[in-house]
Amino acid sequence: MDSQVDEIKKKLDIVEVINRLLPLKKRGRHYIACCPFHQEKTPSFTVSPEMQIFKCFGCGKSGDVFTFVQEFNRIDFREALEELAKTAGIKLKNNFDEGQNKNKKKILEINGEVAKFYHYMLVAHPLGADAKKYVLDRGIKIETIKQFGIGYCPEQTTLIINYLKKKGFFEDEMIKTGTFGKSNYNNRLYDRFAGRLVFPLIDFRGQILGFSGRVLPGVKKEQAKYINSPETEIYHKSQMVFGLNLAKDTIRTDNTVIVVEGEFDMISPYQAGIKNIVAVKGTAFTEEQLQLLRRYAETLVLALDADFAGNHAAIRSIELAEKLDFDIKVVDLLGKFKDPDEAVRDNPEWFKKRVEEAISIWDFIINSAINTYGVETNKGKKQILEMVLPFISRIKSEVIRSDYLHKLATMIGSDTDSVSREMNKIATNKIKEMIKPVAIEKEVEKDKRDEMEENLLTLIMGAKNITKVAKRVDQNLKFMTVKWKKIMEILLSGKVDWEKPLEIVPDELKDQFAAIYLTAEQQEMESIHRKGEIDKMMAKLISIDLKKQINDSAQRVAKFERENNEEELEIAEKENIAALFKLSKWQKLQK
Repeated sequence: MDSQVDEIKKKLDIVEVINRLLPLKKRGRHYIACCPFHQEKTPSFTVSPEMQIFKCFGCGKSGDVFTFVQEFNRIDFREALEELAKTAGIKLKNNFDEGQNKNKKKILEINGEVAKFYHYMLVAHPLGADAKKYVLDRGIKIETIKQFGIGYCPEQTTLIINYLKKKGFFEDEMIKTGTFGKSNYNNRLYDRFAGRLVFPLIDFRGQILGFSGRVLPGVKKEQAKYINSPETEIYHKSQMVFGLNLAKDTIRTDNTVIVVEGEFDMISPYQAGIKNIVAVKGTAFTEEQLQLLRRYAETLVLALDADFAGNHAAIRSIELAEKLDFDIKVVDLLGKFKDPDEAVRDNPEWFKKRVEEAISIWDFIINSAINTYGVETNKGKKQILEMVLPFISRIKSEVIRSDYLHKLATMIGSDTDSVSREMNKIATNKIKEMIKPVAIEKEVEKDKRDEMEENLLTLIMGAKNITKVAKRVDQNLKFMTVKWKKIMEILLSGKVDWEKPLEIVPDELKDQFAAIYLTAEQQEMESIHRKGEIDKMMAKLISIDLKKQINDSAQRVAKFERENNEEELEIAEKENIAALFKLSKWQKLQK
């Protein structure tokens, strides 16, 4: 596997690969962009064409082309390997198709065949005639049906099972897709989407992960209107955004994503020319869905059902979106239509205008609270304040926050100062609930040392004579974290060719070494100032070691005192005093 990974790396330029997913700008020897892994206004994401690595100086993420594709697409190494192999035009060896990845590949193959079958049944088979008529009557064109791969699953389950068996798939493989189950009554396979209109659930890379089924009108037996595939190795509801595979390019261009609730709510506007639109299941977002959308857009426009107002799950979603620094707006359907699908079918231009006139999330929250609780009673006013003020308190701009406090006060018949005091009271209570004593644990200390040693290595690598500075540090301090200790040994060896610094670095350390080196390149520091910073950091680490020595020797002193062991007591006391003396010396250097 290593040889093929190296072959792929040699054929691909990390700058070209990342630039396809994230537009880069050249700055000096490197390329920069706003980091796709956290929200920022000033670019701190840096790509080095020389070292073929990336590093974000904001969130700290770093790695090679494989790491980036894994993180950006939320896939495992094997999937990144396949994707990059395709890009590089390299055929992978068959011995990779083992274990869990083989199962995922098989599920994707079966899902592809199932989608073809469902689609054929809808558009070309007599058994799908009623379903086809239903879709066409809703104003969905044949071209759109094909574009979204909409299908129909007939009641006769044996049809699709026999079709898949002829394709060479086994029953246990079909069950793993989540589409099929086995009856406890007769031990036969059944299709959970039988008798339903079916929408393939396609991820942003174009892979069919599962399906969503909608019951057709006129079905007498009681059943859920919509059902989804259950969780499988490849389908996770919390990460699914319907239609993103078709809409992502327009979303990125417009820097705006419109979010609706159901498949038809997305398909109808998309067909009408609104291309920057996606759907989520229900009114509650997950953090994974929002993070995925945040890669493509800064503005989030919610166009959800009319009963969205007052929905607490939806309000929680808004909190998550606000934390991700989205500019959040809401489409107000003015009570004329229950959802976007109905609005577009009746008057597409009216809906487009409502999207253009989407109101601020803060206006929406105030309106929602007032519509939900009313201002006629003191209880209603209290509930409005409890719902709205936590949101207003987080508005960053003092001017905008003041405007909305004034607006809220006016709408509930109060004064701004009173509402402002109430906001401060609610915010204070919330902070008190959140603050809890935190115990200092050894793991925290370990993480702190790890970070300090990394910072010290970065300072060393930024020096003009790296080996000389490394040796000076090594005379006083020994690194404890294994990976940093090994990198320090490489620096001490004096064998690094700084034109090609990764050549002698072991594979397991290349990412860390490259990330530190890239960070060091970004640090602009005079030699005298760098020496001072190195001495301070070294002094802090040595002080940590000395404090541990002092603590250990003090415990030994106490032990030998209890045992009346004069000889050992004298040795322990001398060690304790010597460590205290050294600590005093090194603590002075920290100032």
